[in-house]
Amino acid sequence: MEGASPKPIKIYNSKNEFIFSKGKKNISYNKTSKIFKALEHVFPSGKEYDIYAVLGYIETKNKSYILCANQTTFVGKILEAKIFKIERFCFIPEIENNIDIEDESYLKMFDDFLERNPLYYSDKLDLTISILNLQKNMKITPKSNIFKFTISQYCWNYSMAKCFDSEGMNEFIYPVINGFFGERKVSEYDENNDLDYILIGRKDDRRSGMRFLIRGADENGNVANTVETEELVTYKDKEGNINICSFIQIRGSIPIIWKQEPNLQLNPKIKPEDDFTANCEVFKLHIEELFENYGNVCCINLIDQKKDQKIIGDYYSNIVSNYKEGHKNRKESLYFVWFDFHKECKGMKYENIKKLFKKPSFLECLKQFEFNHIKFRKESLDEDYQENKIVDILINKKLIDIIRTQKGVFRNNCIDSLDRTNVVQSVIGRYFLFYILSNIGFSNIKPSEDDVFINFQGSFESKFKLLWADHGDSISLAYSGTGALKSDFVRTGNRTIMGNIQDGYLSTKRFYLNNFRDGYNQDCHDYFLGALNPRKKEFKQHSTLSLQILISIFLFFTYFIFSFSKRISLPYNYEASMKKFVFQVLIFICSLSLSYLLINKYSQKLFIDYHTRYDKRNI
Repeated sequence: MEGASPKPIKIYNSKNEFIFSKGKKNISYNKTSKIFKALEHVFPSGKEYDIYAVLGYIETKNKSYILCANQTTFVGKILEAKIFKIERFCFIPEIENNIDIEDESYLKMFDDFLERNPLYYSDKLDLTISILNLQKNMKITPKSNIFKFTISQYCWNYSMAKCFDSEGMNEFIYPVINGFFGERKVSEYDENNDLDYILIGRKDDRRSGMRFLIRGADENGNVANTVETEELVTYKDKEGNINICSFIQIRGSIPIIWKQEPNLQLNPKIKPEDDFTANCEVFKLHIEELFENYGNVCCINLIDQKKDQKIIGDYYSNIVSNYKEGHKNRKESLYFVWFDFHKECKGMKYENIKKLFKKPSFLECLKQFEFNHIKFRKESLDEDYQENKIVDILINKKLIDIIRTQKGVFRNNCIDSLDRTNVVQSVIGRYFLFYILSNIGFSNIKPSEDDVFINFQGSFESKFKLLWADHGDSISLAYSGTGALKSDFVRTGNRTIMGNIQDGYLSTKRFYLNNFRDGYNQDCHDYFLGALNPRKKEFKQHSTLSLQILISIFLFFTYFIFSFSKRISLPYNYEASMKKFVFQVLIFICSLSLSYLLINKYSQKLFIDYHTRYDKRNI
């Protein structure tokens, strides 16, 4: 199902101004003076564009454009607010009404960004705000005209929309999140069909990017692939009040300075920063922001306790211990649990995740973290409810009653914070959904650490699994270029041979993308966020030259070894066709190995297609 039809917003592009029109609200924007002015009537002039939403203002080499959502898909609702996924962009040029030929390659970068980054918005509700944030924002003064209560790190059009920060433009520009949104009815637990389950993933834009190119933390404590995942339950109580319950988890890269640069290995060597003091400071900045935002923190580390994963895991553990020793007042607020996922679940025994729930530190957090619960009186809202932003009304009129507040957060990570992380987050999500349903009276089954895989009623079990699997695929697509591994377990509750084969295919695809295409993908990403500007700095010219060189070297060695093999006189019994075939296969493997060794030795200097902003990185 596509977005609201007909398209609700019209933009008239004339020589001197843009006119934005939606319903009875019309605003003109003078291109020269940059002044906004409300209009009582629209006087159309210039070319007319029909769109769903304005994202912001972008610059290319020659022109400037308004970036808009031209095609959307309806994906669900929260309360009465419809949520849409952006499917296609359109670009409205500031000067003249045609796209400059030289600009087309730059505009294509926005389309390529959208292919890997699922973007969602609502014209009634700010998706960047969690229920926990909503409780806090009741005491906060609005920040701007268009993004009044927006959590900026989850708003991916925050930078490009700044120039449109004027009263009334919030009717045309909406906060856009990158991540996931899914909604399902929970009719199995409510005969009135008023109970909804919603899953939202919000990617943090402060240190985001491609899998091997952006790892660990920066000097401000922001970490790669940070995602806030919130599961919500909405329902009406007997008095007709609207209730919302939610539980939040986060994922993110190991919060110290480290790198794992692509070098044509499936698992490049992990290199932590040697400066222990610098890493302690980075961790402090990171963890204290989590304390401020969520309360207590339980760090769940899912990496292997062997090889270089053990090295960085021990380093991480020592950093946590050092922080707790130096901050006695936080000793009871910070927990660290190391659960070697691959070892514990070896042989596809994923039921062993229950061992995590038995660990004392984890179990203590499980019992104390609670969930969020608010209610508001919908019947007391006036007629403006359908015309204005829901959050603005709730906060300004103080219609929110806080029933319960989450007291802590599980911070999950593996190496990528994708595959193992999503499996464990889905199990924790299952536990707390049972906890919420039992507390609000829709289920008489309470969660238990003795049975963490207890099924939901009827078809909701399948709905729950599919939502979490889609969530994992969506987050993984943006960071690695493919869906999540191990998703067969999240989707079905079982690990299968076909799932392993699928993981092999996805790993191969990741290998290609991470080594040969992610330099370009990272530039698309940075360009969208405003970190790159073609007028200030030329983009690096990316190509598949590295792959072409790889193939050329492989073919050269294959030709050389096969030519050499013809001169070898083999014993008579090797003339059998099967033995000949085996010998040729061995020659092929030998040539492949030699090609790989040579390329791997020089790949850092000659072949890997790095991105524009981070060519000079040293640890």
